[in-house]
Amino acid sequence: MLTLINTNRMKPIIALIGLNYIASSVQQAETDVEVLDLGLADESAKTIGKYFSEKNPELVGVSFRNSDDCFWPSASWFVPDLGDIIQAVCAMTDTPIVLGGVGFSIFARSIFEYTHANLGIRGDGEKGIIRNFPYTPLISTTKPPNFIS
Repeated sequence: MLTLINTNRMKPIIALIGLNYIASSVQQAETDVEVLDLGLADESAKTIGKYFSEKNPELVGVSFRNSDDCFWPSASWFVPDLGDIIQAVCAMTDTPIVLGGVGFSIFARSIFEYTHANLGIRGDGEKGIIRNFPYTPLISTTKPPNFIS
C-alpha cells in the first residue's frame, strides 16, 4: 500500500489535485493507496501518530505544494513545517519517504537534503511513483532524470 500525505495546511483549503492524479495512477496500476490529509488536521503530529499506529504502508508519498505563502506581511516559509512532518513520520515508521509537489520541485535538491527523505520526484510524479513502487534504492546510473536520491 502507498500512503500519500497532503502537507498543505493553508486556509482556505485547496483541492488535492496533484495527489488525486498520483492516487489515480497508483490505483490504475492495481496498488492500494490511501490519502492522509493534514490540511484537515488540528495537530499534524497527532494525526500522523494515530495513522501510522494503525497502518503500515510500503511507501509514503509526501506532497509539498507551497514553499511559502507568497504574502509579504506574513512571509511564512513552510519548509521547516515539512521537516517536522517528515520527522513525525520517521518517528512512527521505517517506511521509505518520497517527496514531490510543486513546492518541492522548485527547490528540489535543497528541500530533499533538508528533510532527509529517501527519494524525491521533480515535476509530474504519476509515472515516477509507480516506477519505484515498491521502493528500492535507486542506483545513480539508472536514475530517471526527474528523480533525486
